[in-house]
Amino acid sequence: MRDTRPLVLIGVMAAAAFILMVAVQVPVLPAAPYLRYNPSDVVALLMSSVAGPLPGVAVVVLKDVLYLFLRARSLFGPLGDLIAVATFVGVAGWVYQRRPQASAAWFVASCGLGAVARILVMIPANFLLLNWQFGMPPEKVVALVWPVIIPFNALASVINTALSVILLLAIKRRGLVPARLGGSGR
Repeated sequence: MRDTRPLVLIGVMAAAAFILMVAVQVPVLPAAPYLRYNPSDVVALLMSSVAGPLPGVAVVVLKDVLYLFLRARSLFGPLGDLIAVATFVGVAGWVYQRRPQASAAWFVASCGLGAVARILVMIPANFLLLNWQFGMPPEKVVALVWPVIIPFNALASVINTALSVILLLAIKRRGLVPARLGGSGR
């Protein structure tokens, strides 16, 4: 018989991420009030560090599908979140699991690489998303790259990394994961 505990854990973590996404939405850049920070990435990062990048990305996908069908006014917000966060969590989780005895510093470095990937992916993604959602021409999107797109994705990544480190260290201290910071990662 197949062990369903990993699937149940993904479902529970996706539900927790969805609740955080709905409950906490903070506009952080006055130039782009449609971009709101939410801490749901933390849940996916925790999952990615404990179980690997695919379960972490699965949490992101399920969270965004729930949000799309239950709360979103359009496809574009959840789609943008899916692209950004799946990139961030997937890259961070993949890099993190490369080291058998990873530390908090390695987790932060992994998240840093995930943040860079997120920023690099979201620059071209915003050309499509902003055009589809607002009819924004490419020259207007170019004008948003430095003052909006890069800062928002960097800030969200830094906040979520910091919150994840705090939670992972607390979980580790309580013995809820193996000695390795985020679990086996595999």
